[in-house]
Amino acid sequence: MAQQFPTTAQVIYETLSTDTNFMALLGTYRFKAGQEMPAISVVSAGEDLPALRKVRGVECIIQDAGDFTTSEYLTGDAPRVSVTWSVFLVAWENAKGADLQVAAQAACRRFLGAESIQTVATADGLGSLVQTKLMIKSDMPIVAS
Repeated sequence: MAQQFPTTAQVIYETLSTDTNFMALLGTYRFKAGQEMPAISVVSAGEDLPALRKVRGVECIIQDAGDFTTSEYLTGDAPRVSVTWSVFLVAWENAKGADLQVAAQAACRRFLGAESIQTVATADGLGSLVQTKLMIKSDMPIVAS
């Protein structure tokens, strides 16, 4: 089987959303119409999910645009572009920092070289307790579950 790489936010979403161990660690979105879904999404930075009423447990937010670096070749060939994807895990009501850490470790185990940085308390009044930022590199392979 050929190695797969997290080259898009959608690939990261598909990798995590099909991992039953990771998904069992996530909470739920509750929408205004009453339906509930696992708390995992791909969004643009600053974008809200439409018709979202409440989040419970650990939420996974995958940003649809990443940061990148280029590596130039002496031969004049097109540069190699490496994208670093940002994935945020947020602990909402019903979850604690320890729950967030377990989910972060499970997510990072799926992507070689991934790391969790900037674990911080969130602002009072938002309803969330703590969040962490995962950095996933597009040129590091996805690990089979």
